[in-house]
Amino acid sequence: MLGKLCRQATMTEWRPMPRGRSSIEAKEAIVRANFTMMKRRVIPQWNYNGSESQWVLFEVGEGPWAGVVLQQRYNLARNRYLGGNCHNEFTLTSVHDKDSYIRSAFLNAKPSRIISSTWTFESATEPIPFYFDPLDLKALTSCNNSLSLFASEHIIFLQPWCEFSRSLDDATQEVWIRSLENIDESIRYAWRSLTIPGRIINKDWTYVNTTTPVKFTLDQDEKHDFSGIEFQQTVSHWTHRGINLRSVVDMNQALDVILSKIDCSLVDASFDYYAASEHPEERFRQPIVIVDEFFQEYTTTLECLTKGMTSISVGAGQLPWNRGTSRLTPSKIRSNPRFLGSPGIFYVAEIPDSAGNSYLKMGITTKQSPSHRCPSYKTLTAVSSNSLLDVSILECALLRATIRHRPSNYRELLFPLGFGGGNSEVRNLSVLDHYYLVGNDSERRLASALSVAASFREVKNLSSELIHQTVAALAI
Repeated sequence: MLGKLCRQATMTEWRPMPRGRSSIEAKEAIVRANFTMMKRRVIPQWNYNGSESQWVLFEVGEGPWAGVVLQQRYNLARNRYLGGNCHNEFTLTSVHDKDSYIRSAFLNAKPSRIISSTWTFESATEPIPFYFDPLDLKALTSCNNSLSLFASEHIIFLQPWCEFSRSLDDATQEVWIRSLENIDESIRYAWRSLTIPGRIINKDWTYVNTTTPVKFTLDQDEKHDFSGIEFQQTVSHWTHRGINLRSVVDMNQALDVILSKIDCSLVDASFDYYAASEHPEERFRQPIVIVDEFFQEYTTTLECLTKGMTSISVGAGQLPWNRGTSRLTPSKIRSNPRFLGSPGIFYVAEIPDSAGNSYLKMGITTKQSPSHRCPSYKTLTAVSSNSLLDVSILECALLRATIRHRPSNYRELLFPLGFGGGNSEVRNLSVLDHYYLVGNDSERRLASALSVAASFREVKNLSSELIHQTVAALAI
C-alpha cells in the first residue's frame, strides 16, 4: 500500500531510453528529464557515458538531504521508481562524497567536531577520530558532560558514523571519557596543558573511573607557594580553575614543603598534623613549633603559614618572624606607593632600658635623623638611601641574621618614653663580636650591604642564602 501511494504521488510518464544509434546527448537529456520527474536535479558537471548502470550524480531540493550531492545507478533508479517504491529515501550509501559529507556533519554538530585530516571513510561502523573545536565555547559549556575540559586538537575522541547519525539530538550525540582514543594520555595532557596552573599527574597513574582521586603536583617553578605539594582530585570534580589546600593528599607532606620554602623545619620531627584533632578546622589552627636556619624557634599555625596562598601565589603566607610586627617591612613598602618612592635611613643606635642596661637597636626611619625618632637614641652608625625599600631589605636581613643575639626577655624590656615599641629589633651588645655595625669601617660596610640588598628588590621573601649574601660585608 505504501509503495502504491508513493507512486501515485509522484508517477508521471517515464521516458524509456531509445534503442539504436541515438546520440549520447539525446540519451543524457532523457536521463536528466527522468530525474527531474523524480524531483531530482542532475548536477551540471555530470555527463552520460552510454551505460545504464552508470552512477548519476544529483541533488534534491528539500528534506534532510537537500544540497548534498547524491548518487544512484540509473537502472536502479528506474527500477525503484517504476516499482512503486519511495524513491527519494536515502542513506549514507547514497552520498557521493562521503568523506566531505561526514566532515561537514561533524563540523556542524553542537559542539563542533573537527575530524582528523588523515581520516577517510571506510564503513559506517568504523570509529571516526575527531577533536572538539575549542572555539565553540557556547556549545561546549552547554553540554551535559564537561567537554570544554577536553577541547583541544591534541585530545582525540572516537565515534562511528552509525552511532553519531542515529542520535536523536545534540545531547545524545555527546561522548565522554570512554570515547577517548587514549584515555590516560588525554587526561594527562588536559590536566597539564589545559588547566591553570598545569597539573602533572603521578607517573604510575592509570584511569579507573571519574570518581577515583587522581594524584598530581602543579606544573610550576619552585618560587610558587604550592609547587612541590601533592594534591588529589577526581575527574568529575576537575575544572580549569585552581586548587586549594582542601585537596592536599597529606598535610604533613605539604607542611614540610611550605616550611622548606622559608628555610625552616619542625622542631619535633615526629610531629603528626592529623594527631591533634579529628576536626579539620582545629588541626588547621593547632600550634606548630618550627626552627629557622638561624636556630630561632617560632610557634605558628598552618593557618598563618598559608595565609593568602593560592594555586598561583608567590611568597604569600605569614612569616613567623613578621607576625604581629608594626615595623615597615618590604611587603608593606611595596604595597604603598608613598613609601615605595621615599628615601630612608638604616641606623644602629645604643639605647638603655629602664634598668640602665645598654642594648643595640637596629631600625629604619624616613625622618631626617634617627634621633628624631627617639631622643634617647645614641646613633652609632647610619647609612642613607634614596630607596626606603632597600634599607628595609637590609634591616630584615640583619634582624634575621642576628636573631640569636636578641635578648630572651625582649618582650618584657622597658625603654624610655618615645621608644615607641620595636623590642624585636633590640640586640645584645654581643652582636658586635660577630658583625661590623659600629666603628670607622662600619659605614662603608653598611653601604656595601645596602648595595646587595638593592639587587633583591623583586624578591618577595629572602631565603637564608640571600640573607647571608646581604650581610656578608658586615660579618667579622
